[in-house]
Amino acid sequence: MDFFNRLGERAKEFGDKAKEATRRPTELIELTKLRYEVTKLSKVMENNKEAIGELVYRQFKGEMGLEGEIERLLQNTKKMEADIVEMERKIEKLQPKPLVCPRCEIELPSDGVYCYKCGIRVAAEQSGTPKEEGGQENPS
Repeated sequence: MDFFNRLGERAKEFGDKAKEATRRPTELIELTKLRYEVTKLSKVMENNKEAIGELVYRQFKGEMGLEGEIERLLQNTKKMEADIVEMERKIEKLQPKPLVCPRCEIELPSDGVYCYKCGIRVAAEQSGTPKEEGGQENPS
C-alpha cells in the first residue's frame, strides 16, 4: 500500500510541475502584451503632449476656443499615465525577481539552493535567516 501512496504523491508532483510549465508561457505572453501596451500608450502620450504644446502656443498667439481641446488632451494624457502605472505594476508582479545572494549580492540561477560563490543557503522556499552550507545560522 505504501508503494501506491508514493506513486500517487509522485503523480501529484508531476501534475504540479506540468501546471507550472503551462503557466510560464501564459505569463510570458501576458508580459509581452503589457509591455507592448505601455510602449503604445507612451507614444500616444508623447503625441498628446506635443499637441497640447501646439494648442497652448496658438492660444498664446491669440487664437480663441482652444480651451476645450486642451482640457480634453490633458485629461486623456492624465488617464494614460494612470493606465501605464497600473500596467507597470502588473508587469512587476508577473516578472520573477532574480534570486540574489544576501552575502555576495550576486545574481543566482532561479533554481539555485546555494550561492556558487560563498556557499550560503539561498533557497527560495527557505524562510528566515540564510544558513551556511553545514546548516548553521549565518552570523552576518
